[in-house]
Amino acid sequence: MLEKEAVKERREFNRELYDKIFSITGRPKKILDFGCGLNPVYFPYRDIEYIALDKNKEVLKKVKQYFKKNKIKGMVINRDILNFDFKIGADVCFAFKVFDYLDRRDVKLVLDKINADYIVVSFATRTVTGKRMGEPRRKWFEKIVKIHKVLRFHNEIFYIIKKV
Repeated sequence: MLEKEAVKERREFNRELYDKIFSITGRPKKILDFGCGLNPVYFPYRDIEYIALDKNKEVLKKVKQYFKKNKIKGMVINRDILNFDFKIGADVCFAFKVFDYLDRRDVKLVLDKINADYIVVSFATRTVTGKRMGEPRRKWFEKIVKIHKVLRFHNEIFYIIKKV
């Protein structure tokens, strides 16, 4: 299952990832997660409000069940990132591995519209077969935004953008 693979790739550094992010952004009260997949289910903090956005209804059904079962304050929104109204604000917005699939002009438009203090964007640094990419950094992305901090893990690079 694709969702299991997406979660599996971060399993070994999941807690470390969020601890490092929050050491930079501060511990948020609310998170907005674009293209969330099953990330909310494996998110290590249960006391943070979590707004999960994805276009996959089946994934969101699982996330919603998880929120209800674990009494997590959150909501799911079934929408594509390009069709989101951006009125919902958050302290931190996650956009893990979603921008490689958008036109670069759309990426800039989306980033400008996000109502969050910080945006954390990630990109894969390895191919599907596990080989290291020749250019794991996204120079095109680095040119269109002001990067606050970069976190690197063996298979993914995370750009932290400070909007405040």
